[in-house]
Amino acid sequence: MAKFCKSCGHEIAEGKKFCGSCGAAIDDAPAANPNPQQPQPQQTHQNAFDNLKNMATNTSDYTGQYDPADIEKNKVISGLAYFIFFLPLIACPGSKFGRFHSNQALLLLILGIAGGIVNVILTAILLAISWRLVFLTTIIAFIIWIVIGVIGIIGLINGFSGKAKELPFIGKIHIIK
Repeated sequence: MAKFCKSCGHEIAEGKKFCGSCGAAIDDAPAANPNPQQPQPQQTHQNAFDNLKNMATNTSDYTGQYDPADIEKNKVISGLAYFIFFLPLIACPGSKFGRFHSNQALLLLILGIAGGIVNVILTAILLAISWRLVFLTTIIAFIIWIVIGVIGIIGLINGFSGKAKELPFIGKIHIIK
């Protein structure tokens, strides 16, 4: 029975351990491909959505590394950090939990500024092409601000509920230590 690469759908020569087309590792289980001329799709829309959802929700949780008394005392200030990122640095400068959320909120602010800059540049480029394309920047800006808003709400919920979870996509960066 012929074997096909599960990644790209190309036929695999007998005894090969890697696909000659895409380089993917080949397991010993044959992949059924009824039409070798047309590779099977790598991912369905549902799988892509699930992957994006997992990236957004399965972020590192550092809550256990912080003193429960510090969390309980400063969770309101930490939640408010997503409105004014430096508030925990002023209101509770010794709180490690507050510093964590200040860092996350600063990252969100930087993402918002970068999103605004990208939108201005895209607007200028599309205006140079044709004024009729400006509506695209409105759609792009709307998507950018929705993403930033959702990430901000996740941060607010984490701060107010006493969780030290990284924000999706940007949370691994540490500016404030």
